[in-house]
Amino acid sequence: MRVFLLRMSEAHDIFETLLKLGISEEDLEEELKQKLLQFHGFITKQGALFLIAKEKGLEVYSRELDPAIYDEAEYNIDYGEFIVDIASIHKDMINIVAVGIISEIFKINKFQRKDGTPGKVASFLLTDSTGTIKVVLWGKKAEILRNEFFKVGKIVQCINGYAKKGLKDRVEIHFSKKSKVILAPQDINKSVINKLKNIKISDKRHNSREINNTSRNPDKIEDLYNMEGFITSISGTIKIVELKEFTKNNREKSFLLKLTLYDETGEIKVKIWGMQAIEILKIIQNGMNVKIFNFLVERNDYLESKEIRFTKKTVIEFL
Repeated sequence: MRVFLLRMSEAHDIFETLLKLGISEEDLEEELKQKLLQFHGFITKQGALFLIAKEKGLEVYSRELDPAIYDEAEYNIDYGEFIVDIASIHKDMINIVAVGIISEIFKINKFQRKDGTPGKVASFLLTDSTGTIKVVLWGKKAEILRNEFFKVGKIVQCINGYAKKGLKDRVEIHFSKKSKVILAPQDINKSVINKLKNIKISDKRHNSREINNTSRNPDKIEDLYNMEGFITSISGTIKIVELKEFTKNNREKSFLLKLTLYDETGEIKVKIWGMQAIEILKIIQNGMNVKIFNFLVERNDYLESKEIRFTKKTVIEFL
């Protein structure tokens, strides 16, 4: 793929350049519409075009910008895909068929979309003899967790998932509309089943989580008001405030995502800079209950209050 360096700031300029690549105006308008919907109104037309341009191999302003934008496309299903070991799953794999034991189940999280419609997301950990991976399900797919047979220790088969990197470069299996979970699959090789039955779940859980146990770990948000510096984790509910787009002195385009994290004891402002802001905005919704790991608490002298700042090591997980 050819890579171009664009030095432009107007949405019209980016739009015209994309058309010159051979994309029809109708297709580009539809892609732009979907991108705006994906970010629930928190991104401008120019910002959406900027992201589309990057996905097409166009670099706006600088070759230094982090290209970590997730591909949310639906994939064509191939039911002939063979079972793969969890350890061999890597970013950009599609039509994944994986078999394993449910090693941990996270609760279904309900939230309200910007248009007022309800949404839900759920996840669980899938373990085989080679490792553990997180499986993420949205919408109606999340309802499988309510099934009476969906329990820790049970064998399941995940069909037609696709792999993408979550925060901190952890590979996860995500479900598309055509993906499905089969409980107690029957057509599995006996040797595979025997290996799964010999797994001790406690030995495989949280293999990918990296937390400094010596760091401070407050229980409630009000505890953060008297703290500063590196913090291990905190839980709360998200409220999206705004996404700001701006151009830095070196003419690079960048972003600032502002959130509020709250619980029954109080609330605190959250700031996420650069392309990490885009990564986060793509996976969160208002009202989500989350746990944030490895972040900084700093004092905002202008507002005379504490705020959370994401670092490169910050991880956010759904509860």
